[in-house]
Amino acid sequence: MRLLAPTASASLLVRLSLVPHRAHALCSSAAAPQRVHLKLDAPVRHLFEPQKKRVSLRLPSAGALPLQALRAALRERCGDESVEPLLEIRHGKRRIESDEDLVSVLAVTATYGGDGPTLQVVARSGSQLPPPPPAATLLPPQVGPLRLVSFFRFASLGSSRRQHLLEEMSSVLARLGCRGSVYVAPEGVNGQLSVPEAQLDALSVAFAALRGVEGLKLNVQHASLGTVQADAAAAPYRKLIVREKRQILTDGLTEGDERGEGPAGDPAAAFDWDRAGTELAPADWHAMLPPGRPEHAAAASSAAAGGEGGGEGGGE
Repeated sequence: MRLLAPTASASLLVRLSLVPHRAHALCSSAAAPQRVHLKLDAPVRHLFEPQKKRVSLRLPSAGALPLQALRAALRERCGDESVEPLLEIRHGKRRIESDEDLVSVLAVTATYGGDGPTLQVVARSGSQLPPPPPAATLLPPQVGPLRLVSFFRFASLGSSRRQHLLEEMSSVLARLGCRGSVYVAPEGVNGQLSVPEAQLDALSVAFAALRGVEGLKLNVQHASLGTVQADAAAAPYRKLIVREKRQILTDGLTEGDERGEGPAGDPAAAFDWDRAGTELAPADWHAMLPPGRPEHAAAASSAAAGGEGGGEGGGE
């Protein structure tokens, strides 16, 4: 019998055959991911509370059966034990039907340093899911000419105050036939709306009474810019969205950054509001330009003539 030299394919098969054994070891180690991220398929999304496209769940501790724990978490999110068996968990096209399946996926994620795999939750083939709840009451149609309105107000808003603002704003805007988007965050509120011209005064009165954002000013489109009819194709908004966000101004900073603590409590990594560079007079700015640049020549010519225009122009 002739022995063949090992090939790359044979080596790959050997490595793949070891994956399940390695997966069990990784799952019980500290290096294994501690979370899974679930992407909820649209037809099953209404079964979960809150209704989101994605949720993250913490994995069980070492020694527990991971798939059983994951399905228990799904039952808790659904609030109805009869629904969970109708759901299927997948990783790509692969069905996750056993603890070994899930542990294997976790092992691969750990190998590449991920914080947990993304799994898809879908309805099992042929299953009859409970129907979604009735659609929310339709907004009254917009009528008459519309004017654009925007507003922006920084304010420190706690959780309960944000919830009240979401409810109050949603009610007022729906009642007045407004469309657009409003965002409420711990740092304040921000909104862009189209408002029936006849309801501008009512909106101003209602928003002036909102607690937590006193002094909120509505920026109303000037009358000289005209209006848009509500039923026109150019009407700016078709929906009304009032929801909570982490920030109304996305600046890439965390609360710790703004307090001077840094993203990981490291003072050296904190955002420094005073670190804005060095202010220069126009003449100093021009003096720093490399010789031969047009700005440098213009500055030199202006200085020779005793003028200030070149310095001011070049410094812009």
